Amino acid sequence: MPRSPVAMIIALSATLFAAFTLNSGSSLQSSLLALRASAEGFAPVYTGIIMASYYIGFVAGIVWGASLVNRVGHIRTFAALASTGSAITLLHAVFVDPITWSLFRALTGLCLSGLYLVVESWLNAQADNTSRGSTIAIYMTVSLGGLAIGQLLLNGAPVNSFELFTVASVLLSLSLVPLALTRQPPPSAVSGERMTFRRLYKISPLGFVAASGAGVLSGAVYGVGPVFAADLGLATNDVAYFMFFVILGGMIMQFPIGKISDMVPRQYVMIFVLCGLTLSGLFPLMAPELVRHNLTIWGGITGVFIMPLYGLAVAYVNDYLEPEDIVPASGGLLIIYGGSAATGPLVGASAIGHFGPWALPVLFSIIGIGVGSFAMYRSGFGRRISTEEQGQFVAVPRTTPMAFELSPITDDISTDDTTDHGDDAAMTDQAANPDTPQDLKDLLTPDGTAHPDDFGQVPAADMDDTAEIEQTDARPTRVSDNAGLNPNDNPETKT
Repeated sequence: MPRSPVAMIIALSATLFAAFTLNSGSSLQSSLLALRASAEGFAPVYTGIIMASYYIGFVAGIVWGASLVNRVGHIRTFAALASTGSAITLLHAVFVDPITWSLFRALTGLCLSGLYLVVESWLNAQADNTSRGSTIAIYMTVSLGGLAIGQLLLNGAPVNSFELFTVASVLLSLSLVPLALTRQPPPSAVSGERMTFRRLYKISPLGFVAASGAGVLSGAVYGVGPVFAADLGLATNDVAYFMFFVILGGMIMQFPIGKISDMVPRQYVMIFVLCGLTLSGLFPLMAPELVRHNLTIWGGITGVFIMPLYGLAVAYVNDYLEPEDIVPASGGLLIIYGGSAATGPLVGASAIGHFGPWALPVLFSIIGIGVGSFAMYRSGFGRRISTEEQGQFVAVPRTTPMAFELSPITDDISTDDTTDHGDDAAMTDQAANPDTPQDLKDLLTPDGTAHPDDFGQVPAADMDDTAEIEQTDARPTRVSDNAGLNPNDNPETKT
């Protein structure tokens, strides 16, 4: 029998407390460093390098974190990384230098990536197939709440003082307490498997590009968003409220937008979100004073269009994946996202330094136009997946691949393996006779070629990624609809 939400929160309280304090501390530290760098007179490009270094370390943690956890265990990994991250946070106030801060930020990203991996591994071990959806929803709410609260903590003391660094350090240290004292046995080993970039792009060019755009946007928002608000003349407490509303807007609308994408073709929702982002970014150029006096409202509206983009990209890619490929693909997508996010603060800070604060919204519009145009271009290729064939949207944190194992998608698909045998037989017959003229007409693009956006056919996991696969005889299908049918098993497939 499924547990009630209250019972789940109580059962997961230790892990959720760790997630909340981690996100609060990291959110406070990010905005604090951006504002402190500006107050210290660092050039905008140096501020961008400092904030971008975090994502470089975070990507390294995604690559390296699983091997560390499997070698020394979850609790030891968490204790070591939490202590290191807490100490590094305090050292920012001791050594105020752009190069040193860049190194510290990279180490902070590395530590936090490993910490998120441990937290999400523990959540995954505590969840069962009947509660995964509720677990990840609660985790997302707690995580985003922590990020938002961390921004409000900026009001606790002046940014040029030592106190806020101490608060951020304390929050990271407190995250260690519940997991160190828990009586629950640690989870089993975690997987570090990832899908190659080449294969991800073959599966869905649009998903690949949208995840990259989402990374640049998030990196720019978290990295130089506080600098943007401060350059417009906002006091520290107003900067905190601005960032709070950016996160709050995305937090409130992420789930409704995701659910709408389950009911209509997902790429259309993505195009709508990108068009909204474009208009939101251009509006300050048309009414700068209106936006300046209502910056928190504008920030909340902009967050509505920025925050859901990565989740939509992930869901879009998942529509073309076999269930066993979802977690490896998530690792690749997170590396793409993190690598792109590292460019966000660099580009955003350079734009502000050369053209002024209003260049940041223009950057948002440029990304919206670029990714939106690509989405419109891709939507004209071949047969698109219908809404019935789409998977379920699940908002996942942009942290580690382990968060995707919490997703109920893989369990929902795999549990259908024993059903729909009649459909299996029909589809097997269809696969054995692939050359039906009408079928080929439905599957091919106007120029007579197929494209992976609309088929999702990729090499099997045990095949070389460089192998060329010719597949024009398989219709795109969800495993949940046709259990056991693998397009790569088609006898007509050639490598």
